[in-house]
Amino acid sequence: MWPLLTRVNRWAGAHPRVVDVLLALAALGAALGGLVDGGGRGRGGGAGGGFGTGGAGTFSAGAVVLLVLAAAVLLARRSHPVPVAVVSAGAVVGAVLMGGADPLVSAPLLLALFTLGWLASLRTTVLTVVIAGVGYVLALAAAQGVFLDERGDSPALTVLALGGAAAAAGVALRGQRSALVAARARAAQAESTREEEAQRRVTDERLRIARELHDVVAHHIAVVNVQAGVARHLLHRDPDKAEHALTLVREASKSVLTELTAVVGLLRTDGGDGPAAPAPGLSRLSALVDDVRSAGLALEWQVTGQPADLPAVADLTAYRVVQEALTNAVKYGDGQATLLVDHGAGEVTIDVVNGFSPRPPSGTGGHGLIGMRERIDAAHGQLDAGPDGAGHWRVRAVVPRGIA
Repeated sequence: MWPLLTRVNRWAGAHPRVVDVLLALAALGAALGGLVDGGGRGRGGGAGGGFGTGGAGTFSAGAVVLLVLAAAVLLARRSHPVPVAVVSAGAVVGAVLMGGADPLVSAPLLLALFTLGWLASLRTTVLTVVIAGVGYVLALAAAQGVFLDERGDSPALTVLALGGAAAAAGVALRGQRSALVAARARAAQAESTREEEAQRRVTDERLRIARELHDVVAHHIAVVNVQAGVARHLLHRDPDKAEHALTLVREASKSVLTELTAVVGLLRTDGGDGPAAPAPGLSRLSALVDDVRSAGLALEWQVTGQPADLPAVADLTAYRVVQEALTNAVKYGDGQATLLVDHGAGEVTIDVVNGFSPRPPSGTGGHGLIGMRERIDAAHGQLDAGPDGAGHWRVRAVVPRGIA
């Protein structure tokens, strides 16, 4: 049963014009049947040439024309529901005045009122039903002269009830369709939101991976680049220093491979937000200072305040900011820098100052500063980076302790 109704509903939705034609023909057939059955209930069968042989079968040719008109306009019921309802009401009332007293004569009007309730506003529907009902009652009273027929029935009340029911059914269908459309819109919005959230997470993860790879690689590659240049320069003049520089290159290369392995291992791991190995933090600051000093940076550094255990995210953020600032000092500075790490009550303040290199920087760069800003923003901290007005480049970052 339900599969059949589903198929019929799908077919009707795919062929609305065919459905309108079939409904108009059905309404016309019912109206003409009512006209034939109730033609003799009017006063004298109406004016203008009758059909049939008299008696109950006599009705007006004008009534037939009006009912055909009432059915024909139903073909435009979807696009113009209000005009169709008005024309149908007028045509049916005219047919009643010409002798169509049977309630079936109102079939085209009932279909028009149903469509009106479905597609028009509630106010328009109620107003049209009232006007059509009053017109029908007056026309029936004028045609019959009495409110009740010879059988004691009231066609006027019957048609009024049917008209109200048809309009109410249309309003109910409109409400159902509106609820269905709203539900589909909510489902589509929810799906779109899920897709946007998934895309946002993918983008955030890509940025996080890019920051980690940059922070892991850039520092050690800067050391490798500097020491390789030193080794090349001293290879023949001072083999011992050249060998020491190559040893530092080897150690830096080993370090970058180790950290890259840790990052790749993190990306391959299902579940969990942290790497398998402990993330670097300010406890490794001395090793970082040794690295940049071995790369040729004359660094003066100081830690003030009361160092305490930081949440993992804050610790990693502070370390990466120091690492990136010192790496930039190695790559773009004049070989001298100062580092101050101050452990305050609610935050860690990082201050790195270095001179400008007289040599133009190679490459485009810029990703390190972007990465620092992204990390600080994620930590709800503050970052200032730029010339300090005294011929130096200064990076000052504040990392709150309250992030985990």
